[in-house]
Amino acid sequence: MKRYLGLEDMSNANCSNVLNIIREAGEISRKGISDESGLSWAGMTKIVNKLFENGFLEENKSTTISGGAGRIPNVIKICKDRNVIIGLDINRQGFVGCVVNLAGEIQKEYFSEVEYFKKEELLDKILSFTANIIKKHSHQKILAIGVAMQGELDVETGISMRFPYCEGWHNVPIKEILQNHFHYKVYVEHDPNCMLYSKIYKGASENYILFRIDRSIGMAAYIDGRVLRGKGLLEIKNCIVVPEGKEGKSGKRGSLEAYVSDCIYDKQYNEKGMKELIPPLADMMYNMSHVFNAKKIILTGELINYKEFFEKELREEFEKYIKEEEKELIFMEETKKVVYGAALIAAQAAIDEIEV
Repeated sequence: MKRYLGLEDMSNANCSNVLNIIREAGEISRKGISDESGLSWAGMTKIVNKLFENGFLEENKSTTISGGAGRIPNVIKICKDRNVIIGLDINRQGFVGCVVNLAGEIQKEYFSEVEYFKKEELLDKILSFTANIIKKHSHQKILAIGVAMQGELDVETGISMRFPYCEGWHNVPIKEILQNHFHYKVYVEHDPNCMLYSKIYKGASENYILFRIDRSIGMAAYIDGRVLRGKGLLEIKNCIVVPEGKEGKSGKRGSLEAYVSDCIYDKQYNEKGMKELIPPLADMMYNMSHVFNAKKIILTGELINYKEFFEKELREEFEKYIKEEEKELIFMEETKKVVYGAALIAAQAAIDEIEV
């Protein structure tokens, strides 16, 4: 990590800031960019012209802004057709892909059911699925690939340490494999983080925590304007919630994962398992909301498909803890959210690396 910032670093940071201002505004005048960014007219013009040269922006007459006295000003917008980012959601139930432009709009979606037993089979299917998407968008400039992964993941190194029900999948350098195979920048992230980012990427004034629940449980947190990242930081599945309780896959007794794993069995909802999960889950949600000072708690994942059977009971249990506190429990279906978040994270990373 650099211990100082030079003029080049500042220019690149300003470039990222300008592009984000334009993305969020939809369309904006040059004066608006200068005002929002705090840059001088000369500094703003240099950055905007460079972004034009590289095909990131386009300029035309506004359809919403009036310049006064009947004058219609020129406005700058993101060029939506040229530059794209590929998002991938690699999960045990199948693959989901999407192609997103720099304005954050989904241009195309892809789905594939997969069967695998060993590492080599899964890797071949990931590469084939990705290659198909790249081929269909060869007429556009692909800036990066964002990947959401299930299982244990080191996001800093891009190593997938474990993937559900895949023999031989241990410490697989998925980021390096994809980058070497396709020659694009690749960014990998935990799937709960991708889900949460899809919710708050245009900005959120409050802290959020998210729990993604299927056969296991993952957690993400958006605190003070950023999504928390760190190896093992939010591995709540291993937390003991019932001392000497049920035995989980890891052999530990009473872990949260041991109770979550009994709620869906062979793709069927298990009412008995859910009744056992509700008290420790409500307890965990409340405790984590206090640890991270979060007023918004999101529940998502496969289990939420069955919320009609347990939502009332879980809300009642949670309300026993919060009493008069201002906390909101949000149930969010995950359709397309994970892959969209992966693409958005990669898009922001690609923007941050644009050099002026």
